[in-house]
Amino acid sequence: MWKWETDRQPKGVIVIVHDMLEHHEYYMQLVSQLKNSGYHVVSGDLPGHGQTTRINKGHITDFSQYTDRVREWYEVARAYRLPTFIIGQGLGGLIITEALRQNLIDTDGAILLNPMLAFKQSFMNRKNTIRTSIRTTSDTTRFDLGIHFSQFTADDFFLKQYENDELLVRKVSYHWYRTVINQMKTTTEFMDDFPDVPVLAMLSRDNEIIEPFLSAKYIKQMNTKEFSLHMLNHIEHSIFQREDTDTPYYHLERFLNAQLFRIGFTG
Repeated sequence: MWKWETDRQPKGVIVIVHDMLEHHEYYMQLVSQLKNSGYHVVSGDLPGHGQTTRINKGHITDFSQYTDRVREWYEVARAYRLPTFIIGQGLGGLIITEALRQNLIDTDGAILLNPMLAFKQSFMNRKNTIRTSIRTTSDTTRFDLGIHFSQFTADDFFLKQYENDELLVRKVSYHWYRTVINQMKTTTEFMDDFPDVPVLAMLSRDNEIIEPFLSAKYIKQMNTKEFSLHMLNHIEHSIFQREDTDTPYYHLERFLNAQLFRIGFTG
């Protein structure tokens, strides 16, 4: 886990939870933007990702490993005694949705970036074939998920970073896949358990990994009085992994400012 502190008068603290296959270093541009806006940032690598381990790379035994890790990061953020927010991209979005649904964390606002609530149907059809072929093998058997990093972003800077990054997860275990699919099903079936927490959701209209409109349908079932959803054009799955992030950052900062005003925080 890492912490980055703003040089300005702090407005709040933000926890960032990264997506599947990647790790926290792909959010350093966003960290810099948030610091410049007056926020401390807390983040780290999820179990089986990045620098956490090489033995269990691409594998978990239970989804609670993810929610427990995020709860640890969130407790560190809360120790600042400032308004605290949480951002989840892709898998990170699923994790924080489930953590909030189970009341494992409390937050002043949740930001969901293409949360992994519904995979693209073409992806599911392909994976169901793979799942059938490896069903009799060990749960720890690794296979290529079939997602190309060019589906995360078309930005050349990040694509070059992907190409040379030994910390990326290239293969996942069958048990990881089954656990995540089952968790997506459970989370979306019980969306009405979601607490009354302000939510900002940003979804990429042309997403090649998740179904944005089905995901939006699930998100709208959340039990929250304050909700904002934006469908983004010409932006791939990884919303902040690009040079031009003006539009999504505008929505993010506007949401954060609105929540600070709502809770009466004056700095």
